[in-house]
Amino acid sequence: MEKIITKEQIQDRVQQLAEAISVDHMKSGNALPPVMICVLNGALHFFSDLTRMMSIHCEIDCIRLKSYNGQDNSAGVKVIKDVELDLHGKRVYIIDDILDTGATMFEALHLVNSRYAADVKVVTLLKRKSSPLMTDFYAFEIENQFVVGYGLDDWGIKRELPDIYKV
Repeated sequence: MEKIITKEQIQDRVQQLAEAISVDHMKSGNALPPVMICVLNGALHFFSDLTRMMSIHCEIDCIRLKSYNGQDNSAGVKVIKDVELDLHGKRVYIIDDILDTGATMFEALHLVNSRYAADVKVVTLLKRKSSPLMTDFYAFEIENQFVVGYGLDDWGIKRELPDIYKV
């Protein structure tokens, strides 16, 4: 494995994103606290760090969508855990680990928009250069390579690594 993003680079970028998202929400004019939705399991570390670094209060929820079986994402997207909070009239930020083909994010957007959110923004740790333009905020853009660490896994392992590695 080759380290491509260090834990220090990750923390610096997450802090910048937390500030940008806090400002973005304050400028929206929506008086309700934003709802931050974590796409489990991959975004867990990113989501936790991001929400703790924000300068505004927020509501937190999680969804779980399964699109990968190991390194294979050809079976479609399955909803394992749905949104539980009332999203009506609220600004929602969907937080995911990586934007790849866009299939998982498309399903997440469908779940959130069907609950009458006032506005929905997409936040990802990583975005592939080849992925569709669905991300409002992202930390890093990467090539088309398989990566692990900081929540990203290979058959369920290596999520705990503090840095991001190319496999």
